[in-house]
Amino acid sequence: MSEESSPPMQPPAPQSCAESSDAGVSAYYADRKLMWRNVLWITFGHFGLALAVTILVPLMNLRLKSIGVSDSGVGLLTSANLWTVSFLVMYFSWKSDHCVSPLGRRTPFVLLSLPFLVLATILFPLFRAEWILIGLMIVYYFFYDVTASTYPLLSIDCVSKEVLARVSGIVAIVISAAGFLSARLGARMADQHQTRVFILCAAVMTIMMFLALWQIKEPPFRHPAQGRFNLLAPIRVACQDRRILVLMLAVALLNAFQMIFNTWMWFYAKSRLGLTIGDTGAAMSWGLLLKVLVSYPAGWLIDRFGSYVALSIEWVLMLALSLCAIRVTNAGGLILLMVLFSLLTPLQVAGDTILWKTMDKADTGSYTSTVALLRNFCTGTVIAISGFLIRWTGSYVVAFWFGFALSSVALVIFFIYRWLMRSGGPSRLAAAGAPGGAALSGDPHPLAPQDAVEQSIAIAGPAAP
Repeated sequence: MSEESSPPMQPPAPQSCAESSDAGVSAYYADRKLMWRNVLWITFGHFGLALAVTILVPLMNLRLKSIGVSDSGVGLLTSANLWTVSFLVMYFSWKSDHCVSPLGRRTPFVLLSLPFLVLATILFPLFRAEWILIGLMIVYYFFYDVTASTYPLLSIDCVSKEVLARVSGIVAIVISAAGFLSARLGARMADQHQTRVFILCAAVMTIMMFLALWQIKEPPFRHPAQGRFNLLAPIRVACQDRRILVLMLAVALLNAFQMIFNTWMWFYAKSRLGLTIGDTGAAMSWGLLLKVLVSYPAGWLIDRFGSYVALSIEWVLMLALSLCAIRVTNAGGLILLMVLFSLLTPLQVAGDTILWKTMDKADTGSYTSTVALLRNFCTGTVIAISGFLIRWTGSYVVAFWFGFALSSVALVIFFIYRWLMRSGGPSRLAAAGAPGGAALSGDPHPLAPQDAVEQSIAIAGPAAP
């Protein structure tokens, strides 16, 4: 039957991973040596990608502004990308969940997107026409979104659940180290020769990502689709327990402060502080270096004391950063802001960790893409509003406080979710003994460590989904 004539996909009936029949999945998760080898190569790929993206996006935005695009225009372009990817990520995550390929579930999509991503990167500094630059940026955003919808799922697919936050901390360390080098060296180089930075970033990204994908061994999941893609299908899978929508809304809103700060910090440094690209990169790099030191301890803190403690600490740091932003006048003040930002960013994963320990790994893409739908749509709207706030008030600090207010609302919603879990009883997944039952029942603390074989069975079951 052709894809055009096949019936729309229906959400699969809820089932425990223990019902699957592929013992290779449990054997895969029992192999700790393979797991850490995969983690090594996954982080290697993240390093190459972060080395390029950390400096590329600010340079693209600053170049747009240099040819006459306003702050609100840059904000709308970023927002349009986030609104679009809110829906596209549903397709690519669902498609990769159900991909049956010798290369794995996620790898084919990354390989497909890399050539277009590299081409847009190389061509961008060669033109000055506004419509061409915007077109190239749209291509860059689209294929980067394909990569971002699939490659990060490898660090969930390939890792046992009891170390998820710590592996996330390792990934954050590597990304921060790449960000330090990119912001410090790439920004200095950009002051002299921007075209060289774009070409170098394209080369590094290509080589390191291809090497990583060549070495990573994905788990032997076989989860073929039952029909064509249906936008509502992954949402139905992820929302078998309706209470999880509250959690997803909290995760989406928590992202507001971080994304607003990331989007406007380079403009803030240039317009308010009068710093060059090189000076801004040098000042921001120290905060990124600090993130290398705190990312793994942040993951340990989340695993040991629970996500709600980490979220509370993050809120205090966001408040401190918002207050300090009012008084900053020079590069030293920018370093202070980046130190605070680098302390709170690793704690951001605490909200996602609650979700990761709730979901069934067989449908990782359905859960993460549903969250991405809400997160990207909310973030796109927030950035668009913040761009107009900057245009109306002439102050980037107002935008920072707007993000802080929304992330504060997110913290309240997280605690509402915990109350719902504790007062409403366990969900169907928790009642069935599925992975993440503790999180669903409202326990803010992570699952207790188990023997490697027992944990692999708890995560993936004795057979494929």
